[in-house]
Amino acid sequence: MNRRATNIVRRLLRLPLAVKLAGANALLLLVALGVFRGAYRGPVPWPALTIAGGALAVGIAVNIALVTIALGPLHDLHATALRVSQGDLEARVSSSLVADPEIERVSTTLNALLDRVMAERTRIRELAVQAIRSGDRERAALASELHDSTAQSIAGLSYQLIAAERMSTDPELTTRLVAVREAANRILEEVRTLSGTVYPRILDDLGLASALRGLARSIAVDIGPEIRVEVTDFAESTVKQLPAESAAVLYRVAQESITNALRHSKATCIVVRLDGSASGITLQVRDDGVGFDLDQTGQGAAGLGLFTARERVSLAHGRFEVVTRPGSGTTVTATIPATLATATSRRASP
Repeated sequence: MNRRATNIVRRLLRLPLAVKLAGANALLLLVALGVFRGAYRGPVPWPALTIAGGALAVGIAVNIALVTIALGPLHDLHATALRVSQGDLEARVSSSLVADPEIERVSTTLNALLDRVMAERTRIRELAVQAIRSGDRERAALASELHDSTAQSIAGLSYQLIAAERMSTDPELTTRLVAVREAANRILEEVRTLSGTVYPRILDDLGLASALRGLARSIAVDIGPEIRVEVTDFAESTVKQLPAESAAVLYRVAQESITNALRHSKATCIVVRLDGSASGITLQVRDDGVGFDLDQTGQGAAGLGLFTARERVSLAHGRFEVVTRPGSGTTVTATIPATLATATSRRASP
C-alpha cells in the first residue's frame, strides 16, 4: 500500500507546473468551502459565494497564465539544447520580454557558452587547416627531393655502372656490376614510387582525374582485385577548376579507401567514381568485399585512416560517409561543395 501511495505521489509531482498550480488552488477552494460550511450555520449567501467563487476562478486562471508565460522560454531552451545535441552549434535561445529573470539568465549563459564553443571550434579548425597545409607542403618538398635529387643521383650511379660494365674485361666483375646496376634500378623505381606516394606531382600537373587514374595503375597488382576509375564528363571538366587543397583532399580519400580495401576487404573489384553537379564534386570508392563493423574500426589502422579522411573532408566543409556492414562490401563517399571550390578559385586568381 505504501508503494502504491508513493507511486501516486510521484506521478502527481511529475505533472506540469500549471496543472499542479490549478490543482492546489482547487484544493484550497474546497478546503475554504468546507471550513465556511462548518463555521457558518445560517442561510447560504449564494450571490456572495458566486461572486467570491468567480473571483477566485479568475485569480486561478490568471496565476496559471502568468506561470505558463513565465515558463514558456523553457521550451525554447529545450529546443535549442536538442538542436545542439544534433550538431547544430549555431542554434541560440531567443530573447523573451516575459521570461522569468532566472530563466532569462540561464538562456543568456547558454548562448554565451555556445558562442565560446563556436569560437574555439573555429580556432581549432584553423589550426587543423594550417597543420594539414604544412604537412602537404612538407610532403611536396620531400617528394620533390626524392624525385629531383635522390632519384637523379641513383640514375647517375646506374649510368656509371653501365659505363663500368662496358669497360670491364673481367667476366666475373662484369657479372657483379650487372647485379649492382639491376639493384640500383630497383631502388630507383622504389624511390620514384615512394615520391608519388608521398605527394603525387601529377595532381598539380594534370589534375585530379589523371591523378586518380595514375593512383589506380600504381596500386593495382596482377593477382589483386580490378581497380576501375570512372569519371563523368561533367566531373572531367569541373575538377580542373578545383583548388589544389580540395583536389588533394579527394585524392587522399581515394588513396586511403583503396589501400584499406586492398588490405582488408578481400574484394574482387574496386570502383572509383568521380562525379560532379551544381552542388559539389563527389568521390565514391566502392568495393564488393567482406565489409566491416563501423563500431570497431577505431581500434585498428583502418579506423585511423578513415578518421583522418573524415577530418580532411570536414575541414574542406564537405560531407563524408561510410556505408558498410559485414559481408556486404564498403562504399566511401566524399563530397566537396562546389561553392567553396569556386570561391577558393576566385581568391587564388590574380
